[in-house]
Amino acid sequence: MFAKIKILAISSDPTLMKLLEQELSDGDYLVASTQSTGSSLKDLLDKAQPDFIILDIIMPTLDGIGTCLHLRQWTQIPIMMLSTWGTGDGMVRGLNLGSESYLTEPFGIDELKSRINETLKRSATTMTDPLTNIGTSTP
Repeated sequence: MFAKIKILAISSDPTLMKLLEQELSDGDYLVASTQSTGSSLKDLLDKAQPDFIILDIIMPTLDGIGTCLHLRQWTQIPIMMLSTWGTGDGMVRGLNLGSESYLTEPFGIDELKSRINETLKRSATTMTDPLTNIGTSTP
């Protein structure tokens, strides 16, 4: 038996959060969400200790771009941004600001799971390969 992949989902959209919790809480994933919590982002990160973060770009107070920048101050955990922005500019901006993956809505659950697994594999290689990870440390 293998350990479940712990995912921290960050979004203010209750429909998206419910979808992620229902569809990803199968045998392979364990989803922690930010819904209905007053905790700070750093506290959530410390408590959840995720292997992967799903981050919605569109949020009312601090958008996903700002949230990604804050997360990168504390961790190098792989981040996938979700957005309704279907433009290449939005994708490039998200990837340039520290996310490892980007997925535009609407998306299929199989596509989401595939992207999560691909991103984790790619990140694991980067974290263990000293030639591609010079000067960085693991979380």
